[in-house]
Parts: sequence; structure tokens; C-alpha cells
Amino acid sequence: MKIAYAQLLEAVRGHFAALGLAAEHAGAIAEVVLEAELEGNSGHGLSRIPQYTHQLRAGGLNARPAMRLERTRPAVAILHADGAPGPVAGLQAVRELVGLAQEQGSAALAVRGAGHCGVLSAYVGRLAHAGLVGLAFANTPPALAPGPVLGTNPIALGTPAEPEPVVVDTSVAVVARGKIMGAARRGEAIPEGWAVDREGRPTTDAKAALEGSLLPIGGGKGFALGVLVEVLAGALAGAVLSPELPLPWAPPEQAARPGLLLVALDPAAFGEGYGERVARMVGALEAAGARIPGARRAALRRKAMREGIEVNEALQAELGRLGLNLQGGAA
Repeated sequence: MKIAYAQLLEAVRGHFAALGLAAEHAGAIAEVVLEAELEGNSGHGLSRIPQYTHQLRAGGLNARPAMRLERTRPAVAILHADGAPGPVAGLQAVRELVGLAQEQGSAALAVRGAGHCGVLSAYVGRLAHAGLVGLAFANTPPALAPGPVLGTNPIALGTPAEPEPVVVDTSVAVVARGKIMGAARRGEAIPEGWAVDREGRPTTDAKAALEGSLLPIGGGKGFALGVLVEVLAGALAGAVLSPELPLPWAPPEQAARPGLLLVALDPAAFGEGYGERVARMVGALEAAGARIPGARRAALRRKAMREGIEVNEALQAELGRLGLNLQGGAA
């Protein structure tokens, strides 16, 4: 069934407000979750609501966080999130970082002590719409072969461009763990090349994959990128390493609080001509037949805004059991 975006937004906002979040914070979660749904990233969309709900109810996340910004250098800051849901802290971090980068020319902001932040495109995209080049790095609970020790450790970039910002958002695994979790819930097989089981053997069994490890993109190169993100988001920004983070199916009172590093650069601080050079790059890529990163997301978003967001019956039923009626607000 397709449901209008405005109707979903009202229902999801109401659900999180009923869990004790301030109206602004409930809106932040709804905004980020539904942005993922609009753009075809369902693994970070409505399917994440049960996880966030259980964590809020069990105290793994703080419904009323007292977030505090610590400016450690003129262009460096730390947002101490006090257990806030990730989207709440992430959007607050973006608001703080925009002013800081415009003032300093470039700036970095670390988010510590927040829950799962959802899609990084939500944050670098907003930085791009503010006229900045944005970078984002997040570490996640262990998932990547070998081990697992490293998480899927996503990395993202957003830059102003016409008609839409260029947005790169990818994990260093062949596939996000959320897709495998979804397949496991539905009892579906996964494609070969996504994961190995506990003994390191290739598997198409989603449950065996979750007990084993996900494969990195590009073999050793993807693993090296995972290390890069772990240093920036875990060791530097979050002060917590992937092996120290509870797995997504851990008891909800043990919600993972990974690291998130946001970096923003003001093109004006680097002289003139940036926009024209990006336009030439985009034009050359399009002429070569390439799809510009972010273009598919933007097209899916426009289509879903016109036609509504598809929500299957099983997910509607699961959310209904949590008190969230997508067609009539929070129960």
C-alpha cells in the first residue's frame, strides 16, 4: 500500500512524541527515517522504527537528552549527545557545523554518545544545500570480514551542484547489514558474494551471514577504507571502536552509540570557480554515460513525493504492534 509522505510524517512524529521526545526531536527522527524511505533506502527507513522504539522504551536511548556543544578549537567541535537518538544528534550537528564552516572556511564536528544515525546522505545533503562540501564518516558494530572486527563503516560526500547536489553515500561492505537483516526476517536467501558464515565459507543464508561476516567492497581496498573510517569516526570522533559497540540485535537497553564525524568546507574559502568545475565534471560524466551519484535518490524522492511511499503489510503490522498506525497516527 502506498501512503502519502505528509501522512507518514505526521504518524511517525506522533509516535516518537508519544515516547517522550520533544516535538523537534520527534520530527528529526521522522525526517531522517522517511528521507531514507523516499530515496529507496528502506534498510534505514521505516524498518528502523522498531529498533529505535525498543531502545527508547528500555532506556538504551535518551528521550530527553541534554546535548552539549564543546568547541575545542576555532574550527573543531564535539557534540556530546547524552544518549540522543542518532538523527536527533545528527541534524543538530549539521546546524552547528554550517555556521562554524561558514565562519572558519572549513570545520569538523564530532558526535559522541548518540544512537544509530541512519543514512549519512541526510547530513551531507543538507550541508550541500547550505552551499558547503560535506563529508561524513561513521563506525558501526562489527560486521566486516575478517573477524568481524570493523563495522560496515559508511562514508559519504555531498557537494553543491545543479540541478541536485552530488551525493555519495556508501558503506565499505558489499551490502548494508540492514538488507541482510531484512532478508533474515522474511526468510529469504541473499545473493552470493555478500557474506560468509561463521567458518568463513560463502553463504546465501541470511541468518548464517549475520552470525558470520559481510564481505568488503573491492576486497583489500574496501577493508582499507573500513580502517580509514574506523580511525576518523571511531578512534577520533566517537572515542569508541567498532568491537566495543553492541550488535543491532543486542538487548535494547544496550543500544550502540557509535562515532560520527562531519566535516564541512566552504568552496568560497578556496577561491572562485568551484561551481563551474563541478558542473564540467558532471557534464563530462553524463556525456560518458555515467549515472551521477545522488541522481537516482533524487528521482526516487520526487516520484515517492508524488505517488506516496510503498509500505508492505508485514511492516505495517509490525509497526502497529508498537502502537504506530501509519494511516491514523500513533495509537
